[in-house]
This record gives sequence, C-alpha cells and structure tokens, in this order.
Amino acid sequence: MAGRSQKIKWTIATIVALAVIAVGWAFYQYRQTRSSLKIPLPPETATQAIMALSRVHQTATKDGHTQWELDAEAAELEAGTGKMVLQAPKVNFFLEDGTKISLTAREGVLHTKTNDMEVHGKVRIHNDRYTLTTETLTYEHDQRVLQAESAVKITGAAMDLKAAAMRYDLTTNQTEFDGRVEGILYENPAL
Repeated sequence: MAGRSQKIKWTIATIVALAVIAVGWAFYQYRQTRSSLKIPLPPETATQAIMALSRVHQTATKDGHTQWELDAEAAELEAGTGKMVLQAPKVNFFLEDGTKISLTAREGVLHTKTNDMEVHGKVRIHNDRYTLTTETLTYEHDQRVLQAESAVKITGAAMDLKAAAMRYDLTTNQTEFDGRVEGILYENPAL
C-alpha cells in the first residue's frame, strides 16, 4: 500500500507540474500576441489632430459678461496651430441689450488663441426679427464683427433683402450691406 500511495503522490505532482507549465505557456503566448498587436493609424484627415472630442461646449466672456457660447457635435484640435475644427457648430452671440443671435453651420474653425471663427456650409443666423443665410461667414472676436464675403439673403417680417456681402457689428447692432443690394422693406410688417 505504501507503494501505491507513493505512485499517487508522484502522479499528482506530475499533473500539477504539467498544469503550471501549461498556464505559464498560455500566459507567454498571450503576452506575445498582445505585444504584437498593431494600433491602427487614424484617418488622413485626423493626422494633425492632437485631440478629438464629441459634444463640445465653450464660452467666451469679457468683464463677467458672456459674449458667446459655442456647441458642436464634434471637434478636432490641431497640433501647433491652435485651430479647433468643428462639426455642426451652433453659436449664440449675446448683445449688450440682452438680445441673443443664433448661428448654425455645417462646419467651422475656432481659433482658440484669438476666439476668431470661420464657418461655412448652410450658414444661418437667426434672431427674433430676421433670418440671414449665406455659405461662409467669419467672426472677429476683438471687434465683435460678423462678416460674409459671399452672397447673403435676409428674410423677416419687415424685409426681404439680398446682397453680395455683409458686415454686422455686434457692439453697435448695425449691419452694412455691399454689392448688388436689392430688396423690399415693408412699411407695416405683419406681426
């Protein structure tokens, strides 16, 4: 019986040793496979981006007053340029009298160092009195000016107007139109 007990101990020791070797070999194979995994490179359009974000929100304030709020579905911050490339930006500009002007576009660029913006693709500006549409628009933050160098169309209860270019000063709340200006101003607009 002592011989049989010895045989069982030897068999158990052999099985345990083989199990330890098998686990060690499996771990080694896992580490080899894991270390040889290749991380896919980002698409060509994102190679300059140092950060990609979804659902972006940014606010610009001056002397405790909000000047604008920006929301975008997605954004990529480019390396070294300070440019944030935006998808579907929505910007609310706030005037000193409390009026809010909303801007939407398909794409845009926010220059993070200056807070200047460029937007393009179905650009739409809207407030409680009118809607302006164009294809491209820039915003100069220091001067608080919206400017369109492409054709603009403005519709509202008091007017229908078209022009080749437009400059809107958010500080004075005045707009200048330039080039092929034509339109209709209504004396008694329907409210």
